[in-house]
Amino acid sequence: MSILYDFPKRAVFGRMLSKTKIYEHSTPSSKVKELFTKEVEKMTWAYKLSPATLNLPVSEGVHEIQVITIILKTGTLAEEVLQTIDKAIPSPILFHLSYKDKSKYVAAYKRPSEADKNKWIISSYFKTEWINDSSDKVKLPVVLNMGALYQSFLKAIIPLPFKKNESLDELVARIDNVCIKERNATKIEYRMKKEKQFNRRVEMNGSLNELKQEIEELKS
Repeated sequence: MSILYDFPKRAVFGRMLSKTKIYEHSTPSSKVKELFTKEVEKMTWAYKLSPATLNLPVSEGVHEIQVITIILKTGTLAEEVLQTIDKAIPSPILFHLSYKDKSKYVAAYKRPSEADKNKWIISSYFKTEWINDSSDKVKLPVVLNMGALYQSFLKAIIPLPFKKNESLDELVARIDNVCIKERNATKIEYRMKKEKQFNRRVEMNGSLNELKQEIEELKS
């Protein structure tokens, strides 16, 4: 996706989001706190997308969508930082990252746990490419409820297309499976470079090719 959203003025929240408040509700490790210090210049709770600000009814699991703007120091942001914020705020979030007059959107598929409605399940993160802030902005999509709006945001940044009759949950699970297999493939490639026994390298290469085939099938 290479667009920027023109969020309605009535949805503006515009409050500073302090690291201290995030830490109070997510108890991050010292390593994650270091990442906040190293990578985050400023955080703003930019918009609250809700029935009151958009005139859209709620849907199961999506009563509001928060838009959090994060101004970066270096142009990179670790997923641990995003996870910490997601754990602290019990609502779906669309992250707007800003760095040197460019922006990108990042989000995970976030939904209440069926086992415990007070807990949230957070998928891996999806992101757009960087786009110039001077680019034309587009209005929010026309949808029937808050859940449909959230799905529209996610569909715009998820890297794989839907298969026929595939639900959002199924698509996200498929992408998570791809990520797991890609990490495993990387580990095998690393071990192959260090392995000196020819037979073991042949065996590893066979496993690697199988993994790559499975990844292509999941992506197609």
